[in-house]
Parts: sequence; C-alpha cells; structure tokens
Amino acid sequence: MRWLTETVRIALMSLKANKLRTVLTVIGVIIGIGTIIGMLSLINGINESVMEEFRRLGPDVMYVTREEPGLQVGPSRRDTKEILLSEVQELGRRCESIDEISLIADRRATVGYRGRRSGMMTIRGVLADYGEIGKIVIKQGRFFNPAEGRRSRVCVLGSGVVEALFGKVSPLDKRVDIEGRSFRVIGTLEETGTVFGESSDDMVMLSYTWCRRLFGESRDDYAMALPAGGTGVDDAVDDIRITLRGIRKLTPGQEDDFAVSTQESLLDTYKQLTGTIYWVMRIVASIALLVSGVGIMNIMFVVVMERTREIGLRKAVGAPRIAIAGQFLVEAVVLTLLGGLIGIALGFLISITVSALTPLPATVPFWAVPVSLGICCAVGIFFGSYPAMRASGLDPVRALRYE
Repeated sequence: MRWLTETVRIALMSLKANKLRTVLTVIGVIIGIGTIIGMLSLINGINESVMEEFRRLGPDVMYVTREEPGLQVGPSRRDTKEILLSEVQELGRRCESIDEISLIADRRATVGYRGRRSGMMTIRGVLADYGEIGKIVIKQGRFFNPAEGRRSRVCVLGSGVVEALFGKVSPLDKRVDIEGRSFRVIGTLEETGTVFGESSDDMVMLSYTWCRRLFGESRDDYAMALPAGGTGVDDAVDDIRITLRGIRKLTPGQEDDFAVSTQESLLDTYKQLTGTIYWVMRIVASIALLVSGVGIMNIMFVVVMERTREIGLRKAVGAPRIAIAGQFLVEAVVLTLLGGLIGIALGFLISITVSALTPLPATVPFWAVPVSLGICCAVGIFFGSYPAMRASGLDPVRALRYE
C-alpha cells in the first residue's frame, strides 16, 4: 500500500511538472467521458419521462396513424392518406371492439386574455372521448361533451397556460383568444410535466372541428382508441385494421395506407431509436478515447526516455522489474483518471445546463460514474502497459550511460 501511495505521489508530481503536456494528453479522455455522461443523462431523463407517460396512459391505448411509427428517412414507399374525421366516426360506429376513439390534431399558437399573450402553446383538437383515452385529470370545471365539441367554442386549459395568463385567478367562464376567435374556458387540467422535452401543461384543448377551422388541414392528425371491456388489444387492432380497410375500400391485394399501433409497439420503436443514439454515442466516445489512448502511450514513451537514467539507477540498486513497470503503469492510469474526473464533471455540467435552460429532462444514472472511471482505468492500463514493459526491460548499464 505504501508503495502504491508513493508511486501515485510521484506520478502526480510528474504530471504537475508538465502541466501543458498533461492537459493536451487528457483532452481526449475529457471529451470521451464528458460525451458519455452528458448523453447518458439526457437519454436517461427522457426515458424516465417517456416511461411515466406510457404508465399514465396504460397499455391498452391504440393509435391509428398515416405512417408507421419511427424515424422516417426519405420519402415514404407507401401511398398513405390522412386520417379523416368521418373515418374515425365510422370506426366508432362499426367497431364493436372499440369503447372510445378520438381524432387528434396538434398545432402551435399563442393564447390571449385581455391584452396579455402567452408564449407558443400546443393547441390540441380532440373529440369528447379523448378525456377518457388520454386519462385527463380535471382540476377545475369539466371536459367538454360531444354536443359542445361540435357547436360551442369552449376549451380546457393546461396548468402552464393558466399560470401564464391568469396567475392565481380562476379562469373558469373567462374567454381566451386563439387565432382571433374567442373560446370560453370550461375546465383546467392538473399539472402533468414534460414528455420528450415538451411540457404537456402548455396546452389548450378544444374540439377537433374548431381546431381544423382555425388552422386548416394537416396530414399528421392521428387517432387514439381504447378497446371495449373484455376485448384484447391485439383483437381490437385487427378489428380496426379490417374495418378501416373496408371504409377505404381497399382490395385484398392492396397494402394498408395507414398504420395501427399499440403502446407496446411504440415503446419498441422508441427503444430502437434510443439504441441507435447509444451506438452513435459509443462510437464518438470510443474514437475520442482511442485518440487519447494513443496520445497517452506516446507521452509515456517520452516519459520513459526522459527518466531512462533514473530507471537505470533504480535497477542498479535492486529495484525489481515489476516495481519499474508498476510505476509507469500507475502514472498512465492516474493520467486517464484525471481526465475522467474532469470529464465526469463536464458531463454533470452539461446535464445541469440542459435541465436549467431547456424543457428537456436530464439526470445522470447512478451507475454512470463508476463505469466511466472503470473505462478510464482500462484505457490507462491498456495503453500504458507497453511503455511500462519497455521501461522495466531496459538494461541498467545502458540506461545509466544514457544522455
């Protein structure tokens, strides 16, 4: 233990004596570890919010969309069509396996009240069934009913909109302005937090019909549905698919021009996307650590050359090869650990900055720090082993004569 402590002390003194060289050598380690910690914190935070949203909605929710969920690269190979209100209403009438169904349209706009305007909020157009499907929790007032959804200009405000426009004053029965039209507030929502960095509290819900009147058509509208009691999700998905094919008059040989997904399939797609991000992160971090490792190996060769006479003197007085090799190996590990500690601090700084300046959640997983330090030790041992063995194998006579 004393030998290890003394070796670490000598290594730190060597690094301190060559500050610029030390900094340049560990930059790669700092970048690699900082990238790992920063990306892990961002992905971990988003994962937690996404899982919470899936748990809130429950496993039975089904989605009818124009495209298959996932990352779309280039133009679609399928001739897809937008999901129409008439089709959703027909599905609700003809599908006995469906209990609730709602078409959903998301737009962005500001909301006004007596000369005060909010920032950009999500304006979500829905049908009355969405209250049950989306597990809406009303804080004040109520959700709109089917008759109000078709005829009346009513809306339900998220907690972020209430805070921005009304503060502590109740907004019930007040009128807010959206795209030049006045809507009466009939309810407010409980605070729910953020998903994918977007606050679901910064939202106004109004009828789908009025949303289309205000903002026009969109090909990105989608439907959400719940299966009837006693009906399995897979059976309901098959029923929706068959019924919608009939509504659109698709022949048996024609491909679906829509997609029906479940919470489970969406979760699988999300995991595939985050898995891709993990691989990109690994590649970036690995390149940085590889470059840093090569730099560490090069620096250790320089250190061995600078201390050749010292090595010869130690061997002449009886120092074993393992002690010589251990000294330089520990010095390489100390070098990478120093870079790793700075990289971890940088990763935490990135996490804190992202959480403070953006709505994206970022939390560092508890296992990230020991894993990062373990990677640093592995890099130091792997790239420091060869220079250390070269140092321990020097001939003491030639080493003492080295100038």
